Amino acid sequence: MTKTRLSESAEQVFIDDALLPDWEPAGAVGYDPSADPGNEAFVAIGESFEDVGETYPSITVQRTNETAPGGTGYNFVTTNGPGQDRSGQLLVTARAEAHGEGYTGDSSQYDPVDAEDLVDELINEVEDVCLRNATHTDTEFNGLGSYRGADAPNDYDATPSVMIEQCVVIYSWSRLP
Repeated sequence: MTKTRLSESAEQVFIDDALLPDWEPAGAVGYDPSADPGNEAFVAIGESFEDVGETYPSITVQRTNETAPGGTGYNFVTTNGPGQDRSGQLLVTARAEAHGEGYTGDSSQYDPVDAEDLVDELINEVEDVCLRNATHTDTEFNGLGSYRGADAPNDYDATPSVMIEQCVVIYSWSRLP
């Protein structure tokens, strides 16, 4: 089987193949990226910072690096050519404005939480999605993992302040000749 590249960017593959189909709103105070924009449950997810700040809460996914091992960059050679086991990292950032109302994606089932608690819950759900996709399932990745990165600074210069939480998603995939 030839697979020399992912079908889309690693960020978009993660969003489309793992995050959207395996997101459980109950793990994120009712927020659901599959909800229609304008619905109280909607959380925006994208791979660009272009629209950051237009809607809250929001989640961005960006690739930070991707590597291949060895001095040549190849793990193995077949009769069809060399192959690689690539691994990379995605930085996932959740943002929510601090305002007095609190946030809930489903007010009939969940009490509102403040922005700081919400971004923590959103990142917890991202990490849970990675757990549910730790081994090759319905994604192009061989596996997914995650860990909390260093504390991301909240934006206290914005009015209202924007609370920020992050995690790093680790992925791997095989580039086959």
